[in-house]
Amino acid sequence: MSKTIIIVGAGISGLATLHYLKKKYAARPGVAILLFEQSAVPGGTIHSVTRGNYLFETGPNGFLDSSPLRPIGSLREGPNGQREPNGKPRTLEFVAELGLVGELVKAGRDAQIRYLCLNNVLYPFPMSPGGFFGFRPMRLREKLRVFAEPFVARGMDPDESVYDFGARRFGKRFADIFLDPMVSGIYGGDARATVLKAAFARIHELEQRYGSLFKAMMKLRKGGMPKGTLTSFHRGQARLTDALARRYAPDVRFDQEVKSITRVSGRFVVATAGARYETDEVFVCAPAYQAATMIKEMSPSIARELEKIRYSPMAVIGLGFSRKAFERPPAGFGYLIPSSEGKEVLGVLFESNIFPGRCGKEEILLRIMVGGARYPDILTKPREVLIALALKEVQTTLKTEASPGETFFVQWPKAIPQYDRSYVEAESALEEKLREWKGLYLAANYRKGVSLNDCIENAYSAAQCSFL
Repeated sequence: MSKTIIIVGAGISGLATLHYLKKKYAARPGVAILLFEQSAVPGGTIHSVTRGNYLFETGPNGFLDSSPLRPIGSLREGPNGQREPNGKPRTLEFVAELGLVGELVKAGRDAQIRYLCLNNVLYPFPMSPGGFFGFRPMRLREKLRVFAEPFVARGMDPDESVYDFGARRFGKRFADIFLDPMVSGIYGGDARATVLKAAFARIHELEQRYGSLFKAMMKLRKGGMPKGTLTSFHRGQARLTDALARRYAPDVRFDQEVKSITRVSGRFVVATAGARYETDEVFVCAPAYQAATMIKEMSPSIARELEKIRYSPMAVIGLGFSRKAFERPPAGFGYLIPSSEGKEVLGVLFESNIFPGRCGKEEILLRIMVGGARYPDILTKPREVLIALALKEVQTTLKTEASPGETFFVQWPKAIPQYDRSYVEAESALEEKLREWKGLYLAANYRKGVSLNDCIENAYSAAQCSFL
């Protein structure tokens, strides 16, 4: 029996979906699978730019080699078809299936050292009770308030923000210093608007199940707490998406923008600028705002929900320096900046410390994130202004008067979906409305996680829904 499947979008979600569908139907020669991508290259926000000795990542710079933080009760399929709790992330299996295990590179031990920047001073992120009590930016009473967490009652608001959760359980100062920059670092988001249950479902469930995160840690420690190491590829993250695009080159069509998706006589019709394709199933792996435009004619109600999902803007700037430019070359992973500092810079990563080969031995590569949900006005600022802002941050905090020898710049007007209350409302409605459209699937980072691990896990789950 013949069957046609079309995938829209060649970011990691779309390419991973293609991979799992090709595996699923490997023994079915009558199944045709095509992927349409509007640009000329794969990867979405994942691009690894090489210039001279430098390797600059325009998007995520790695993935954790431990399983994603999914709800406790979530299960995954084991090698023999049984259902088992999450173990190692599917990403490692995925990489092995592509023959890329030998190209993996793990972050060095020094990269475990991370900082918070307060008043242009870097403070090591405390990794132990002793380190926490020695953390100077917090007063003793603020630290003692954190250890009162086991006596705080469970939250009752399912839409509680990350900030309100932290302030309630650990105190306002803890939320300001630790949770606020964590959300901006992961989502480019506002901790006061980001919903805990949507963005950090595991943490919400731990509180509901154990009544306290400290109590949960003590319980889970007996079974071994999951730990992860940031992992990438020697030639950058794009090695993964490029390998997928090459492997499935006959099935991928670049420079093919999908204009609309409609349904006629029980089949979907995917229209590009130059042709119309009938198909049995459609996997839309494009951002929510693009998916809304494609689907609007067929399902205005789904499109309205997709339009509710907001994205934060982000400028990513790479600055390459000589090591001699710094009296004390930066050590560790990098630093995050709480919003209370009033800076448009969200954080700085010491890229050359994280993975080897990102620049020459006598050079340093820094990656600066500017913007996020709190600073949408970066979209109105020219490239030169944003680069100058990033340079000023580096010169002020890392104590140098030098100028970079190499500069990289990329701006994403809609970089990361925001898991706020509008998202929660939209996601709930989408789950219900998609049941009316058998064969239509939405698989992208605005659903169930923004990390590379999440995208690959969700692509796998979407592919399993394809009907035989």
